[in-house]
Amino acid sequence: MTLGTAAAGIVHAGGGTYNIGFNGNDETQFSAYDLAELLDLWIEFCEENLFQTNSVDYVERVEDEI
Repeated sequence: MTLGTAAAGIVHAGGGTYNIGFNGNDETQFSAYDLAELLDLWIEFCEENLFQTNSVDYVERVEDEI
């Protein structure tokens, strides 16, 4: 699925760190202010690594450590 679909209700403005699972068994992590920035980072990552941008399995927010 697309990142926008997988991130619905999970990514919010204000900053955060997110794990993105893709291609069935791969995962990467990005810190982004909002969905637009996360999308930019994802697209750049996919272009550099020759992945399809619609290969997202899940998006999860990483809890901040206190």
